[in-house]
Amino acid sequence: MNLGKKILIFLGMAMLCSQLAVATPFPEPDHTSIPEWIMIKKLMFGEREIKDGSNDVLALYLNTKLDDSSTVPIMVNALMEQTEEKFIKTLYLVIDRNPIPTAGVFRFKPEAGRVKLETRLRFEKFSFIRAIVETNSGDLYMDQRWVQVAGGCSAPSGKNANDPLLGKMRFRMDDQIRLNEPNLVQFQIKHPNESTLASDLEPGYAARFIDKVAVEYNGKTIMSGDINFSLSDNPIFKFYFSPQSEGTLSVRAEDTHDTVFTDSLEIGADRL
Repeated sequence: MNLGKKILIFLGMAMLCSQLAVATPFPEPDHTSIPEWIMIKKLMFGEREIKDGSNDVLALYLNTKLDDSSTVPIMVNALMEQTEEKFIKTLYLVIDRNPIPTAGVFRFKPEAGRVKLETRLRFEKFSFIRAIVETNSGDLYMDQRWVQVAGGCSAPSGKNANDPLLGKMRFRMDDQIRLNEPNLVQFQIKHPNESTLASDLEPGYAARFIDKVAVEYNGKTIMSGDINFSLSDNPIFKFYFSPQSEGTLSVRAEDTHDTVFTDSLEIGADRL
């Protein structure tokens, strides 16, 4: 089933499950018995086994008690190296009770050396967030956290859709880059990433958010992803790449108004 069809199913499913939302804190429930997750798991993975990966495959980190539900930083760290023999090929970020539970589907290559992803998310209701990875052998592993914040997807938008700096990107990385080793790089895109539930969204206006992102080094894909408005405005992405020589790190992002944004960064001898 393609991503578009899944999203439509998820939207309908979320409406059916909306009566399960709560407005006050309560003890963390059993993550395996959440009704939304049971349906999501069936739709996305069928009867495939999802193992606990928190000991040796991946770790999900975040502050589980936050005030701002529209900007929740999260970090997923792989606990295994990326090798040609065994590597993480896909990372799914699932927020059980968001309007679109699949916040992002990210794809990686063994050339990255190591998998790490940091970004910022919106939470509409108290929910588990789940990081699920699939290895090249087809095995699925998961780590999850319970988050007690709500209202992030329906919060007012940033009102910067007509900003002249829309799509501008900013890169951050170490001054010194190590060849043939994983190096951290971060980029941020100036974009409202409007939620379809934003309280100040004008009637008839189609929310504008980034839905595709891809990163390449010397024309070779490092990371790509399908995302949505579950990511906060001005989305940030932090991940590893492992260059073998001088080259060009390039980013391409596309939003739901069919606008393409690109930028690049030269990795020259002065950084190596």
